[in-house]
Amino acid sequence: MKRSLYFGASVIAVSGTALFAQAQADQTSFNFNGQDFTITRAAQVNLEAVARFSAPDLSCEGKCLSPMVAADGVDTIGELDVMTFMTQAVANGSGLIVDARLPENRSIGFIPASVNVPLPTMEAENPFRQDILLALGARALGDTLNFSDAMDLVVFDAGPGTTDAQRMINNLLDAGYPAEKIKYYRGGMQVWTALGLTTQEQPS
Repeated sequence: MKRSLYFGASVIAVSGTALFAQAQADQTSFNFNGQDFTITRAAQVNLEAVARFSAPDLSCEGKCLSPMVAADGVDTIGELDVMTFMTQAVANGSGLIVDARLPENRSIGFIPASVNVPLPTMEAENPFRQDILLALGARALGDTLNFSDAMDLVVFDAGPGTTDAQRMINNLLDAGYPAEKIKYYRGGMQVWTALGLTTQEQPS
């Protein structure tokens, strides 16, 4: 089965037929949407990349530090948990890793196999929000949505110095998404790159 995430004029196609993967001590390998991915830890950290993700977000007001807990009932997870999620939920088509940043912010790097669902697309006033929720597995029942078959999600952003992921999670909850189907990777791109883990960049 293939699902499409719609926001504005953009479309993200998501395959539900990914293959199961194999996690090893030194790397994590899996298949998503017909593509093979391997996450490894570099012997040397790219300090330039870490600096890019650590720069203050000028669109953020105040200190803009993310909380350790995004919302009641939503687990905060670390890097090993994200990689386990990749080899299980992502690989078997039951889960997605969601990047809550704006598309232009992915140009400097993103977690492999993540899909971009920018924070504004999950705001209540976005007319395409229900389309996105349906693409995530919700089912329309009259004027309501049933989330029993919705995908499990890991939501992240640039890191602890931003709040996009936290706000995205709260918007999902406000839309009816079950807290037990959402996980919060607070470390985001800042911690992911600081640990030397594999990233991808948008093709130029």
